[in-house]
Amino acid sequence: MSLFQDIESIEDHRVDANKDYELADIIFLTVAAVLCGANGWKAIKIFGEAQLDWLREYRDFSHGIPTRHSIGRIIRGIKAESLVSSFINFSNAVREKDGKEHISFDGKVVRGSKHTEKDALQLMTAMVVENGLIIYQKETATKKPTKYLSCNQC
Repeated sequence: MSLFQDIESIEDHRVDANKDYELADIIFLTVAAVLCGANGWKAIKIFGEAQLDWLREYRDFSHGIPTRHSIGRIIRGIKAESLVSSFINFSNAVREKDGKEHISFDGKVVRGSKHTEKDALQLMTAMVVENGLIIYQKETATKKPTKYLSCNQC
C-alpha cells in the first residue's frame, strides 16, 4: 500500500458543494510543506504555490492551491485519529516490507501516583509488539492516546 492510498482512505466530512479541492491533495500539500519547514497556513500556501509543479508529479491539484483559510479549514475538519491511523498503517507497511517489527505506543496512568497537590503520573511507552520489549518510556502531561498506536518513529 502506498502513502497516497492511505491518505485517500481518510474520510472527507465536507459537503459535496465544498469539495473544490481533493482532501488527499490538501493533506499531501500540508505534510510536504511542514516537512520543508512551513509553520502556518500562509506558509503552507506559499510553499504550495512555489512547488506546484513538483506537487503535481504526485497528485492532480486540478484546482491549484487553495487559500490559506481553506487549507486551515480543510485540515481542521479531519479527524486526527483517522489521519494518524493512515500514517501508522503506511509506516507499519513499510516496516513489514523491510522486515522490521511493529512499534506500539500506549499511555498509562501509574496507579497510586495521585497526590493532593500533584496530578497522577502518566507515562507514554513505546514497545516492540512481537516480543513485548519496551524501548522507550516518557512521562507525559496527558494519557493520550489511550489505545495502542503503532508507529515507525523508534
